[in-house]
Amino acid sequence: MITKADPLAQTLTFKIDGKAVQAPAGTTILTALRSIGKEVPTLCYSDRMQPYGACRTCLVEVEGRKPVASCHTPVAADASYKTHSPLLTRLRKNITELIASDHPLECLDCTANGRCDLQSLAQEVGLRTPRYENARTHNPPKDDSHPFIKLEMAKCIGCGKCARACDEVQGSFILGMSGRGYDVKVIAGNDTGFEKADCVSCGQCVFECPVAALEEPGTRLFGLPDTTVITTCSYCGVGCSLNVNVKDGSVVNIEPNPQGSANLGHTCVKGRFAHQFAHSKDRLHTPLIKKPDGGFREASWDEALDLIATKFNEIKKKYGPAGFAAISSSRCTNEENYLMQKFARVVMGTNSIDNCSRVCHSPSAYALGQALGTGAGTNSFQDVAESDVIMIVGANPTEAHPVFGARIKQAVLKGCKLIILDPRNTELAKLSDLHIPLRPGSNVAVINAMQHVLVKENLIDPDFIAKHTEGFTQLKAELEPCTPEWAAEIAAVDPDLIRRAARLYASGKAAQVLWGLGVTEAGHGSNAVFGMINMAVMTGNIGRPGTGTNPIRGQNNVQGASDVGALPNVFSDYRSVTDPEARADHRRVWGIEPPSDKGLRIPDMFDAAHHGTLKAMYILAEDVAQSDPNTTHVVGALESLEFLVVQEIFMNETAKLADVILPGTTFLEKEGTFVNSDRRIQRVRQAIDPRPGTRIDGDIINTIARRMGVDLGVDAGPGTPIDPSKIMDELAHLTPKWAGVSYERLEKMGFIQWPCYDKDHPGTEIVHLGGETLRPNHLAKLTITPWQEPGELPDKEYPFMLTTGRMLFHYNVGTMTRRTDVSKLDKAKEETLRIHPSDARKVGVVNGELVNVTSRRGSVQVKAQVTKATNPGTLFMTFHFPESRTNLLVGSAVDEFTGCPEYKISAVRVEKVTAAARPETRDPADEVQHAK
Repeated sequence: MITKADPLAQTLTFKIDGKAVQAPAGTTILTALRSIGKEVPTLCYSDRMQPYGACRTCLVEVEGRKPVASCHTPVAADASYKTHSPLLTRLRKNITELIASDHPLECLDCTANGRCDLQSLAQEVGLRTPRYENARTHNPPKDDSHPFIKLEMAKCIGCGKCARACDEVQGSFILGMSGRGYDVKVIAGNDTGFEKADCVSCGQCVFECPVAALEEPGTRLFGLPDTTVITTCSYCGVGCSLNVNVKDGSVVNIEPNPQGSANLGHTCVKGRFAHQFAHSKDRLHTPLIKKPDGGFREASWDEALDLIATKFNEIKKKYGPAGFAAISSSRCTNEENYLMQKFARVVMGTNSIDNCSRVCHSPSAYALGQALGTGAGTNSFQDVAESDVIMIVGANPTEAHPVFGARIKQAVLKGCKLIILDPRNTELAKLSDLHIPLRPGSNVAVINAMQHVLVKENLIDPDFIAKHTEGFTQLKAELEPCTPEWAAEIAAVDPDLIRRAARLYASGKAAQVLWGLGVTEAGHGSNAVFGMINMAVMTGNIGRPGTGTNPIRGQNNVQGASDVGALPNVFSDYRSVTDPEARADHRRVWGIEPPSDKGLRIPDMFDAAHHGTLKAMYILAEDVAQSDPNTTHVVGALESLEFLVVQEIFMNETAKLADVILPGTTFLEKEGTFVNSDRRIQRVRQAIDPRPGTRIDGDIINTIARRMGVDLGVDAGPGTPIDPSKIMDELAHLTPKWAGVSYERLEKMGFIQWPCYDKDHPGTEIVHLGGETLRPNHLAKLTITPWQEPGELPDKEYPFMLTTGRMLFHYNVGTMTRRTDVSKLDKAKEETLRIHPSDARKVGVVNGELVNVTSRRGSVQVKAQVTKATNPGTLFMTFHFPESRTNLLVGSAVDEFTGCPEYKISAVRVEKVTAAARPETRDPADEVQHAK
């Protein structure tokens, strides 16, 4: 396993194949020899796991003693190692022969032919046919029951890599090795099969298998790929680097990139297996124009683009810039988001441009910007391995960000203390040292009480506060009445839990706070984030490895969409649209006076549409009619517009309301960059051609601008495609913290974490080093965080609190994942209402029965899932299934600073449904036909 070298370790000198080599004490022989370009064969070794030493094929000769396994033997001073010799070849051949004697030799029939480690080793040592007979007395089991993990035990060589990957990388502990000798086999759970054993289907076992005992269908069906393209995943904010394997223009399969800086050769079920949507038969493949009867007709690109250009120009002329607004997309690249905000500001003359960060992590960006000087997390993913205490608030990373969640699990298993604040009993809550199961909407109260304990018990860092902060005196006074007893009554928890949590957090030498949408979408999210920043700053947990305050961003490019200025109040780099210097920079580059109006945020856009002041919208790859709260209000707003353009890859609820629908492309069909949750800018590379009839999203935006008579300066002339690298160059020119970013550097370095101030700057793993923030005075701002009740509370009519979130197997509104093999998994097939057994008894329902869930805004029908994963009084649903319309239940209450909705807090009642009232179900593939 590759680990950071101990900088204090003694440097040893030794020889490998006669060459003098130096390495820190503790370095394995294998790591040392690979560092100088040497290789020895391995079957059981993986960089991602601890050395195992089972196969012995990595033997090296040591002068003066017998051969040793290089994978786990540390180098010794003055030793002399030999990687190849007649003795080693003989030993390796004997080992290989013994393994091959229990392995099928029909290589041409095997999907691993040409990429099998055992086959390669046999060729290296000159083995053709084993002398030994296969001693098996039975046919080993074969398990094809899982949709995309296939087990063929006849090919297993007993290396244990699959089970170790399940333990040491994913942290699921599902797989094991049963039996001995020729009877050894891989089992899942209690030998129940993968799905019944709660396998999370990450596929790491398949990735690590050196033969084809574990395989996936893509390779079985199509063989080896023609080409492999490295790109960045388009699901969550982890930003996994992927190897996309392509054959004959189609994706065969996707594997984790072993050199991926964010994921370290690991992926989740979605990144690995949920890619079939790109080839789905119900992709939009031609522009659609709404007919007078409300249906759609197919149109040529020229007709659709000319209509859009004409209508946008008419609306701008008739109503002025205030008549138009645009919503950009976190699913699209930085370059496309930059182009969308430039279109709004340069072509339409308005700052009314926003993206979906408004309805997820806008409180995070706002509070981090105000308190520390920049709207992003302070530390990098790898820092969880440096933390001795981690506090996670309102996040379920093992489901929503599985690769990062697995890294947190590994840190906890190695001794890191874990505090969880969450109303649900999540997987990490079960692993935690301390879980506060607070009521939805009570985050600020509990965080204030924790701050109170820190100050009252002097668990703070006075020197750090004096040197690096402002506002402590005022904050201390405001926290005085916020006792654990006060907060416990609001949150319905034991006050001693709050005290213990504060003390445990303060006990860490390197304590880190992570949070998710359970903070930002759960009532006054900005104040909750301010409170967590206060905790970190007061204890000196800023600007060092393993510390910091870090939001776990939801979508793949929600950080980047905001970074590049797809927001109404800022240009890129979060430079205010009223800042004279920023305006002068944009005036010089864009050649126009940037708009100075107060742009509309997404909720304001819908209100303005209802009021009749907003007349037209351009929505890029966002299904707001499905994903935004108070669905009835959103749909009514879109229906009231004079003209609506929607750019999408599939027909969805928002597209059904459009006047013109434009078919865009997936991440697999375009070039660009994404920014992940820890400020990591990574390349997106085109793996397949755009599907016939579709166009790359940035090209569409640019073409509309051209047809409206505006040159955005991002192509080689009319009718030519955009140049994403040219857009990045312009973006870097206008963005001080991205000034050193270019495609050339990204290709060389693999990734760059901003801030990156010039072409020689390496990027920034940890912001605010030494405690100096990026605020103008370099002081962290300690912020008063007054407690306020959420937008609504339960009562007799609506006695339960509904909170919403994600499940492991789907992403956002399910547009992509429901058109993939992942939807074949039993756990991914339908929406359910998670309800505690005691609450289920109160309303008289049992597991699997259909129920009505009703809020003050509407009602939906789903099956009840009786589970102790929720606590009494709290219910849970996802929003992945359009037919369930979960967000119909959610209200319009928003965070006072950012307008972020309170998705996590809806008072509801639950009633059993009679059989006669059951709804009709519909396949998502039928959506286009229903729309027509």
